[in-house]
Amino acid sequence: MGDKFFSKKYCDRCGNVLDARTMSWFNEDTICMDCFEKESEIKKKLQDGEKSYEGCGYIPDVDEKGEIK
Repeated sequence: MGDKFFSKKYCDRCGNVLDARTMSWFNEDTICMDCFEKESEIKKKLQDGEKSYEGCGYIPDVDEKGEIK
């Protein structure tokens, strides 16, 4: 089967077409750059300097103001 990272056509998170792609910081999703920017904002708000959340499979809930719940 192999790795599907480069063959995916749509973002695992929002479903948009993948013109550019990256791997999620929080799980193994292949995400678009819009979702990457949203994750980057979440990472900036993590209290422990972002170190313990990378690759942990946890995506924090964020309210409409961008605050982690």
